Amino acid sequence: MNSANSINDLINALMDMEHQFPAKLLYQFSDLGSHEQKTLAKVWLDVPLQRRRTFLQDLAALAEIDPILMFENVARVALGDEDAQVQISAIDLLFDAEDCHLIPTYLRLLGDVDRDEVMRAAVANALGPYIFMGEIDKLPQEVQTKIEESLLQTYHNDQSDLVRRRSLEALGYSSREEIPPLLQQAAAMQDELWVESAMFAMGRSADDRWESFVIENLDHENLAIRIQAVHAAGELLLKKARRYLLREVDDADDEILRREMIWALAQIGGEGVERKFENLLALEEDEEEISFIEEALEMLNFTDGDNSLDLLSVPWEDQKISCDLDELEDDDHEYEVDDEFEDFGENRFDDEEWQRYVADDDTEDEDDEYSFGDYDEDRFV
Repeated sequence: MNSANSINDLINALMDMEHQFPAKLLYQFSDLGSHEQKTLAKVWLDVPLQRRRTFLQDLAALAEIDPILMFENVARVALGDEDAQVQISAIDLLFDAEDCHLIPTYLRLLGDVDRDEVMRAAVANALGPYIFMGEIDKLPQEVQTKIEESLLQTYHNDQSDLVRRRSLEALGYSSREEIPPLLQQAAAMQDELWVESAMFAMGRSADDRWESFVIENLDHENLAIRIQAVHAAGELLLKKARRYLLREVDDADDEILRREMIWALAQIGGEGVERKFENLLALEEDEEEISFIEEALEMLNFTDGDNSLDLLSVPWEDQKISCDLDELEDDDHEYEVDDEFEDFGENRFDDEEWQRYVADDDTEDEDDEYSFGDYDEDRFV
């Protein structure tokens, strides 16, 4: 989009609650320019709530289908929304942004205990990759430390177990010495949700001290824990898990568990894995599963081809993100709307028509919305 009129037309379509929002217009919100972003920010809260929710959800679904699409500038606007569902979708869209200017907003949302716990859990989850960036020297140490300390404070003091567990999972990337005792404590809890989180965090740790914890949970009776243990075995490259996975993958009756087993084997590699994948391919009829196994074979070829050494030679220090802590603390990132946009929307609707939309913004009208499929608001929390 190169003109103000085009973004105006898109916003008008968002405002028009008497008609479905044309799904084809979603693509035009990819790679918004600064003027378009400012214009959208100015009127964002005028868009009826249910339309804002569904619009963000469908952008997230579309981004999963086509990763080339970039809706991050829309998400930056939506992150300032007061509605938790909208914010969760925005966090989803920004998950891979690697934008250090998001950190102050995330930390502020995490620390606001009056906000929705599911949204705050999503924020904690989104902070995990920034710790990883710090661990590989792509983020300044002082910024990483600030994130870690905020998550630790949340873990120790928050009233929400969901937010505490997501904070622990994010801290799984951290090499701080106080993290392993927290993971060990969580793994020993009777609460299976905490054990699941412990397995997930251990998989992020790149620390083989967790081998025995992971191995003993590979056949846990709780499916969610078992899935996370399999995932961790792959992430930690646990060769002792290979025989178990080779034996059990044929009988895995849960699709997610089966895929986790296949991918873990691809990461671990070694004797018998390629033959197992070939056997699975020979028996598989579903095209999607065939494609997945073929991707796993490609990963296996990388794993067994000694290409892992190439990862160690990546000059991470040359890719460090410029991210000054003082600058972030002073940067409120408010959108300033240019004068040329001040009169936008003045004649969109007359007052009576607009009030009717506003009065209806909390209702759910399935006929008025669009969808790319089922949306699970908990998947990122």
